[in-house]
Amino acid sequence: MNHSAGCLPTLEGPLTGSRRSRVNPFGRSSGPEAAIIGGTISSVLGNLTEQNRRDVANSLEYATHVAHQKTKEDEGFERFWEEYMDCLFSIGWEKTRNEWSNLSLEDTTSDVETFCDYVIDNIRNDPLYTQDEKDLIIRGLEVIRSQIDKHEFFRRFTVRKSRGALGVSTALVEDDVLKLRFSAFMFNCDADVQDYLTSSIAHITFDAKKGIIAARADQNSIDLHRAQLEEELDQASGDYIHRMDI
Repeated sequence: MNHSAGCLPTLEGPLTGSRRSRVNPFGRSSGPEAAIIGGTISSVLGNLTEQNRRDVANSLEYATHVAHQKTKEDEGFERFWEEYMDCLFSIGWEKTRNEWSNLSLEDTTSDVETFCDYVIDNIRNDPLYTQDEKDLIIRGLEVIRSQIDKHEFFRRFTVRKSRGALGVSTALVEDDVLKLRFSAFMFNCDADVQDYLTSSIAHITFDAKKGIIAARADQNSIDLHRAQLEEELDQASGDYIHRMDI
């Protein structure tokens, strides 16, 4: 998609038909935070300004809306992530890395009982993230799977019967540039799965893929799109954000 100024697609609320008051996922002006935005755990490090945090949240929420509009529940998640990333890269984020690979249980380095354990093990060993980022992501995953309201909210976006997906992202300011790092996971199982956090993988055969994405903000484009993007999100329906305390 090529979203030039004034040409952002209208959001139609693909998950629910009711209007809602938008939630600001990040309530602080400083310090590390995390929130659920669709099927992604989004975390921000302490050096982001309040406006940086808002821009990151707006971008991820908008990409989630667009990807859900352009895919169907009976599809897998390959096209979902494709639409998601296409949108993200067209609203002010410059791609610096976009790689996809197959994953294997043989690559895990610890005991893995659930899909969430699988993702945590992968993140713990991923050189993409700093230790502070890893700690923030892992705490977020553990909070979601241990709290029923967050668990059920996250499940709405991550389960399509035998197919599942979840994303984790971190945002930081580095060399005065706002940057985003993102891991997109996909699972294709031989049986329907109730959720991709607490479900045991003991008797399930599955294929897993992971996308490693890195981007930097083109601040001029972010500034240019901000007002229209927020207007679209304010008018859209569907609840896509759940705040977290970690």
